[in-house]
Amino acid sequence: MYLTLTDLVGFLFLGIVAYLWWHGRGLKDSALVVVKRYCDQQQLQLLDEGLVLSRVRIARSTAGLFCLRRRYRFEFSSTGDERYCGTIDVLGKQIQSIKLDPHRMPL
Repeated sequence: MYLTLTDLVGFLFLGIVAYLWWHGRGLKDSALVVVKRYCDQQQLQLLDEGLVLSRVRIARSTAGLFCLRRRYRFEFSSTGDERYCGTIDVLGKQIQSIKLDPHRMPL
């Protein structure tokens, strides 16, 4: 049995998709560690211990290369009673920013 060109292209496509998923999963895990550390520093509680991918775009890095810009959403609490949203932006492998919705600070 021989592989056709169509089979090879299909396997290549599946391989690329699998690599992008695996690579994105690693970036998400790294971003989660950063968010946990940031919430601890700000005396906030990270809720649900997870990030949700909310946006993916192609962007240029500071070096001028094209890479993916990912935005993850997460929820946090300052008092334990309310839920607030935050985002973390990752460009390539670099954390670009962490933004928090306005929230009540505990007394």
